[in-house]
Amino acid sequence: MEEKGLSFAKSQREPSGINYGEIEINTNNVEVVTRPWSDLPADLLSLIADRLGIIELLSFHGVCKAWQAASSTASAKIETASNPEPWFLFYGEDSQCHLYNTSQRRYTMSIPELDGATCIASNQGWLLIFKEGSMFFYCPFSHAKIDLPKFPHSVLSEHASAFSSPPTSSECIVAVMHRDHESGLELYVLYRGADTWTRIKLDNIQYKLSAFGLATYKDEVFHFFDKKNGVVTFSIKDKSCLMYNIVKKDDSTTRKLNSTARKRLPTFVRINSLFVKSDMKKKLGLGEDVSVSICGTILEYGGIDNIIFSEDLEAAEESENHHLRGVWIQPRFFQVSSNQNWSL
Repeated sequence: MEEKGLSFAKSQREPSGINYGEIEINTNNVEVVTRPWSDLPADLLSLIADRLGIIELLSFHGVCKAWQAASSTASAKIETASNPEPWFLFYGEDSQCHLYNTSQRRYTMSIPELDGATCIASNQGWLLIFKEGSMFFYCPFSHAKIDLPKFPHSVLSEHASAFSSPPTSSECIVAVMHRDHESGLELYVLYRGADTWTRIKLDNIQYKLSAFGLATYKDEVFHFFDKKNGVVTFSIKDKSCLMYNIVKKDDSTTRKLNSTARKRLPTFVRINSLFVKSDMKKKLGLGEDVSVSICGTILEYGGIDNIIFSEDLEAAEESENHHLRGVWIQPRFFQVSSNQNWSL
C-alpha cells in the first residue's frame, strides 16, 4: 500500500528523504519554512515565562523586545510575590559579584554599580547603596537605579539605615543613623521629593548604644537596633527619638519589649549570625585572611518582622587581609522608567 510521499515498505535504495526505520518520508517536494524566535505567539511566550525562576526569567527577558513584552506579567508576579527565603549577594571584587539562591546554586554576574560601594540597607528586593558620599537605590536583578541627593558625609563608619517603603512610592522616607567620631551620633532623614537631608543630633543617647545591628520601619516609626539589647526609635509623626532595652519574652527567638515599651514597638523575631550558621564563608571558598561585612535584611511572616542582623567577621590572620562584602536580599524584579528619579 502506497501513498504519495509515504511508504510503509523499507526502500531497497537510498531514499531522497528521511528514513525512520520502517517509515520513509520523502522531502523532495517539501518546502521548509522557518520563523524567527521573536515571531512566537505572545500567549505561548507568556505561558513559558510564567514557569521560569527569576534567573531564567532574566535571560528570557533579554532575548528581544517581543520576549521582554511577553514576560512583563511574569515580572509583575515576582514583584508582588510574598517574601521568599533570602538570597545572598557577595561583592567587593571589582564589579564581579556572586549570587547564591536558597538551594546554594551560584550565579556570577557583573555589577559595576557595586564596585567600591557599600550596601547599607536591604528590603523588599531593593538595596540602598552608599559610595563616597553618593547614595542610590538599586535592584541587582533588573539593574533599576534611583539616585538620591548627595549624603552630607563622604565616609560612613558605624551606621544603620532603613527606608519606609519601596523608592518608587511617593511616601518613601530614608533614615540613616551614623556615629561620627567628631560629632557623635547623628540621624539623617530624607523625605521623597526633598533635595537635602534633615539632620537630627542625638546627644542624649550617643554613648548608650553598642555596634549597630540593623534598622527597620514599622507603623510610622524607624527602629535602630544595636547588637546587644538596645534600640532607638524615631517617630515620623512627632520627630522624637527614644531609647529602650529589649528583654526576652521566653526562651524562643521571639523577643518583645517590656510592659513600658509594648505600646511603642511591635513584636519581632531576631536572627543572629545567619552568615556564620549557613557556613557561607566555606561555601564561598574564603581563606582565613579575608574579612567580611554582611548587610542584613527584613522578612515578614504573618505580620511579624524577621530581622536578619548585619554581621562583621574579622580575618583570623593578623597579616594584611582582604575585605569583602555581602548582603541578604529578597529576589525581586523591578522595572522603572528611564526618567525615574527621587524628585516628585
